[in-house]
Amino acid sequence: MAPPVTIALVLVGMHGYLGSHVVKRGVIFVDIALAQVAAFGVAVSLFFGAEIGTDTAFTAGLVSTLLGALLLSGTRTRDEKVPQEAYIGIVYVVFSAAMILVLTQVPHGGEEIRHLLVGAILWVTWPVVLKTAILYAALGALLFFLHSRLHRISVNPEQARQDGMSLARWDFFFYLVLGTVVTSSVQIAGVLLVFTLLIVPTVMGIRLFTQERKQFLYVLGTGTGAVVVGATASYVLDLPTGAAIVCTFGIFLAIQIIGERLLRSCS
Repeated sequence: MAPPVTIALVLVGMHGYLGSHVVKRGVIFVDIALAQVAAFGVAVSLFFGAEIGTDTAFTAGLVSTLLGALLLSGTRTRDEKVPQEAYIGIVYVVFSAAMILVLTQVPHGGEEIRHLLVGAILWVTWPVVLKTAILYAALGALLFFLHSRLHRISVNPEQARQDGMSLARWDFFFYLVLGTVVTSSVQIAGVLLVFTLLIVPTVMGIRLFTQERKQFLYVLGTGTGAVVVGATASYVLDLPTGAAIVCTFGIFLAIQIIGERLLRSCS
């Protein structure tokens, strides 16, 4: 269980940071949409004979994600008649259907659909862990250097626009980084766990703290705890690891909400 637990912890840190920007932007489902776009690219590579986890599948997912980043970066407009989340939902459902259409033409396509949804994190190897950690470390250094500008666009886009920043270009950059992370993680963890890692611990942190540093530390702590508990439960009960971790995050969130309400009622 060491490699799957280690890779899940690697995913927690990067997804936790990116998830904070996703929540602040109010585009909650952009991550699952990009994950689905990446999954479509992987499905196309499988159609042409590649296998999940290979460089060919990663490249196909990354190219597909580039297309998704271009589409999503053009959906932020000043016209409030149609919210951006509506376009994100359209991207998600269209690429989900396209993935199914492609994989129905692939031998064992049903198994591949299940793999892309819930992942196969239990079978991850140490070379994959190392490669993912190196990729995330490089992207993390880049995000650290550009944090102040990304934060301005996520928190106050109108002020950033008035300051001369191109929202479309910075949105494309953010979605490209997010898509690169998702392309890597979706083949390991699946679409559902990727979405969970991005959103659930971030929501838990925001509910308790206003300071970003405390939020991120809480994300790391709760994310680590949920991963360890979920992975242990999957091992002991012989359950799919990715699905077990997702449900554990849901239980952690429910316990926190109940605890918050009990504390408020007692005060």
